[in-house]
Amino acid sequence: TINVPIIKSYKRDDGIFVIELYSFSENSAELFRQALRAYFESGSTKLILDLRGNPGGYLDSAVQMASYFLPVGAPIVTEDYKGKQDNVVHRSFGYNVFANKKLSMAILVDQGSASASEILAGALSQNGVAKLIGTRTFGKGSVQQLMDLGGGAEIKITVARWLTPNGTSISDGGLQPDIKIDRTAEQFKAGIDPQKDAALTWLATQ
Repeated sequence: TINVPIIKSYKRDDGIFVIELYSFSENSAELFRQALRAYFESGSTKLILDLRGNPGGYLDSAVQMASYFLPVGAPIVTEDYKGKQDNVVHRSFGYNVFANKKLSMAILVDQGSASASEILAGALSQNGVAKLIGTRTFGKGSVQQLMDLGGGAEIKITVARWLTPNGTSISDGGLQPDIKIDRTAEQFKAGIDPQKDAALTWLATQ
């Protein structure tokens, strides 16, 4: 049995709470809810959500997670069919557990942050909840459909694109960070993390 980690959360000595999310699986939204409960119980008001290297997964999980931070009806992501059919807007369920609570939030992203990671990061950033720190994201913003051609043959075609709340196509170069900080392979191997350091510095001013 190989257990692939989905999430890790902890409170640092400086009082900043960190949630590292590794994928958007079927049960990641519930695990994320539990991590947020631990955040509240810690008494912290500053949060880092680390989505670096997260390739995405279930769209529903991203929508559920964004809903913890946004009022009901706030746009999270749009499926844009370019006039071929009506666009589909995915909106917040309105859990909005941070309403009337102080929250300073940084989201760490890099070129390994893709798909559902970009949907969540874009929704929270463009709705004014969080600051994006790191490098641009991967740019996996296509909606694909699998079609049966018969005789055992199938084809996967792109039918729409994902748009962030302000109308930006995720496929057009991914999301750009608010604070751009690179991290080299050498720094990664040495355990040096200038991106997290930048997030800690920014949060210290909030």
